[in-house]
Amino acid sequence: AGVGQIYVMNADGSNQTNISNNSSGGFSPSWSPDGTKIVFVSSSQIYVMDADGSNQTNISNNSSSDDTPAWSPDGSKIAFMTNRDGNYSIYSMNPDGSNPTAMISGADNYEDVSWQSLPISPTTTTSTPTTPLAPAFTG
Repeated sequence: AGVGQIYVMNADGSNQTNISNNSSGGFSPSWSPDGTKIVFVSSSQIYVMDADGSNQTNISNNSSSDDTPAWSPDGSKIAFMTNRDGNYSIYSMNPDGSNPTAMISGADNYEDVSWQSLPISPTTTTSTPTTPLAPAFTG
């Protein structure tokens, strides 16, 4: 049976290439917004690799179970599920793994994490509007 791996391929399914090529497998991949990196899970840890599979780096580096990473739309954060607090919670961290921050505690009923842009308030008075970001959850 083997372990799951992460592949890239042409839109027609041809030229399938294993880019994770990891003996522990690769799961839950998510492309960075600029298309240069992929965040994924291997052995309950979160890794980031270049789009070609090179430079695989463990950004979790802890004994907890981390899962389902997702890039924020601007690429500045990665949201993920973890049991670092003793129960499943939703955290975010910088793409290099620094600054892990609990966002929602007790998220045991959620299975996946994704980001959604929120609409700008009609009362915004700044000349350069920004779009706040918030994680969206499925479960």
